[in-house]
Amino acid sequence: MPTSRFISLLTRSTISVGCIGLAIGIYSLLVGTKPQLEVVSGERSYPVVVVMEATKIPVSRRTIGYGTADAIRHADVPTQVASTVRTLPLTTRVGHAVAKGDLLIALDDVDFAQKVVQAQLAISTAKSQSMLLGIERSSAEDRAELAMQDQALAEAELQRVEDAFAKGVAKQREVDQAKQKLISVASSAVNATEISNRFPALEEQASATVETRKAELTLAEENLKRCKIVSPIDGVIQTVDVRVGEHVSNGQRVARIVNSSNMEIPLRLPSYARSHINVYDSVLLRSAGFGKRFWDARVSRIAPEDDSSSRTMIAYIDVEQNPASANRIPPGLFLRGEVINAKSDTERWVVPRRALRDDRLLIVRDSVLHSVPVIVDFSMTGEIPELALPDYDWAVLETPLTLGDYIVVDPGGSLRDGMSVRSILATEVSLE
Repeated sequence: MPTSRFISLLTRSTISVGCIGLAIGIYSLLVGTKPQLEVVSGERSYPVVVVMEATKIPVSRRTIGYGTADAIRHADVPTQVASTVRTLPLTTRVGHAVAKGDLLIALDDVDFAQKVVQAQLAISTAKSQSMLLGIERSSAEDRAELAMQDQALAEAELQRVEDAFAKGVAKQREVDQAKQKLISVASSAVNATEISNRFPALEEQASATVETRKAELTLAEENLKRCKIVSPIDGVIQTVDVRVGEHVSNGQRVARIVNSSNMEIPLRLPSYARSHINVYDSVLLRSAGFGKRFWDARVSRIAPEDDSSSRTMIAYIDVEQNPASANRIPPGLFLRGEVINAKSDTERWVVPRRALRDDRLLIVRDSVLHSVPVIVDFSMTGEIPELALPDYDWAVLETPLTLGDYIVVDPGGSLRDGMSVRSILATEVSLE
C-alpha cells in the first residue's frame, strides 16, 4: 500500500514537471520568434490629414428661402341658394378629375321651379295691363280731341253772341249763358286733356313693371339653374363638404377644386438679399421634407415690401407643369428654393461645409496646422466638379484665403492649432 502511494505521487510529480518544462519551452520559442516593431521617427510619426488646395472658382451668389406651393387656379365652390342636397353623383369624390361644367351636386329645386312659374304668370299679367292702358289711352286722346273741338265751338258761339249784343240784337242773359257754356266746356276739355296726358307716364310705369317681372323671371330661372352646382374650372376634387339630405345655406362651401397645372411658390428670402434678387433669376427648388425631389424654375415677380415681423422678402416663383406627371409639384408642398443671381458670377473662395468648425478653418502651411477665422458670405448646395470632392454642401467665404494653402477637409476633434501633420490631397484619397 505505501509503495502504490509513492508510485502515484512520483508519476504526478513527473507529469507536472514535464508540463511546466513544455510551457517554458513554448514561451521561449514565442519570445524568440516575435516580430520586432520598427521605431518610426520624423514626419512619418505625424498624424495624417486629408486636405484640398485653396483655389478660386467662378460662383454665382446663392440665396436660400422657403415657401409653400399653391395652385394659381383653384376654386372653393359655394352654394348660391339655400336648399337641401338631393343628389351627390358618384364622380363627386376626392381625387376625381372633373372638367369645367361637370355636375358636382344637385339641390332640391321644387320651390325654385314654382317661383319660375309665378314669375311667368306675373309677366303675362303685366303685359295684359300694358295692353289695356294702350286701349284706354287711345279712347282718352279721342275724348280730349272732341272736348277741344267742343271748346272751340263754344268760343265761336260766345263770340257771335257778344257781336250780336254789341249790335243790340242780343240780351245780356244770352251773353252770360254763352260764357257759362264755354266755361263748362273748357273745364271738360281740361279734364279730358289731363286724363290723356297721364297715359304716357302710366304706360311707362306699365313697361317698367313688365321689365321688372322679366328680371324676376330671369332671377328665378338662374336660381333654378343654381340648384345644379357645377365645376367652375378643370381640375381635381380636393374636398367634398356635404352629404345627401344635408341642408346648405347660401354661400356655404360644398367642394374645393384644384388645378395644379400652374403653381405659385411665394419664396421667403432674407431681406438683405433684395439687392441680389432679380426677375428671371434661376431657382433650384427641392422638397424640404423626406424624399428629395428637384425642379428648375425662375423668379417671376418680387413683392415690393418687406415683412417687418420676420425680416423677409417674398419672391414669387411661377411653375407650369403637367398635372398628371408623377414629378409634379403638389399644392401645399413645403419647398426649399435656392435663387442663383447670374449677374453676380465671379471667382470666389469655396470650401466644404464640413471643413468649418466654429467659423474657423484649419490650414496646413509647412506641415503645421494654423486655425484661421473666416466669415461665410453665403451657402450653396450641389456638386462642384472643379473641386473634385464628393461634397454637396458648400460655404462661400467672404474672408480671402491664400493661393497654395491646404485646407483640412474634415478636421477631427484631436487636431489643434500648431500641430505638425502629414497632408494627403483629397483627390488622391478618392483615386485610391
